[in-house]
Amino acid sequence: MNKQTMRRYGLGMVSAVAMVMLWTAVSLSQSSIEDRIVTVPHPVLRQQAVPIRADDEETLQLLQEMAEYLEDGVLPKGGISLPQVAVAKRGFVAMIDDEAVIMINPTIVLTGEEVPSLEGCLSIPSTFRYVTRNSAVAVEYHDEDWLRQTLHLEDLEAFIVQHENDHLNGILIIDKLVAEAPERSRDPDMPLE
Repeated sequence: MNKQTMRRYGLGMVSAVAMVMLWTAVSLSQSSIEDRIVTVPHPVLRQQAVPIRADDEETLQLLQEMAEYLEDGVLPKGGISLPQVAVAKRGFVAMIDDEAVIMINPTIVLTGEEVPSLEGCLSIPSTFRYVTRNSAVAVEYHDEDWLRQTLHLEDLEAFIVQHENDHLNGILIIDKLVAEAPERSRDPDMPLE
């Protein structure tokens, strides 16, 4: 084999190894989030989450991994909060306009009428319950670049944000049950988590 052939072979091997490493990193990231999800009665699900500091790089990295987890279609219409991965800090990721939006230290103002919503939760597997949610919200939060943002959301996106924000306050859907199934509710084919 001449030097040029060896060089081409070597570059091809480097590219192949790089692709395998990238695929492995993506696979590990996805599976690590899924593996970290805690279920009831894990105590972190009942804790009041603490604010995230601007210099908390580890938590920001975790939120970015959670966003990738959602964007990869694992939960195409839902969200996931830090307490659900056993971190009692005030942050979550919500699918808004088909994008995973990281919300750090959110503040929510409930607006709109109260309506029933059929919801599920990653931390309470195979359980769907009717809860009452406001049909609209205004949410202020820091994004991953620590810029202050405000969103006005309605219907499903408002429900997702309320659901995830409840996790930051130690509240689960089983705490908010509607006594009976309502005559009209949100489309059950649109699960929140």
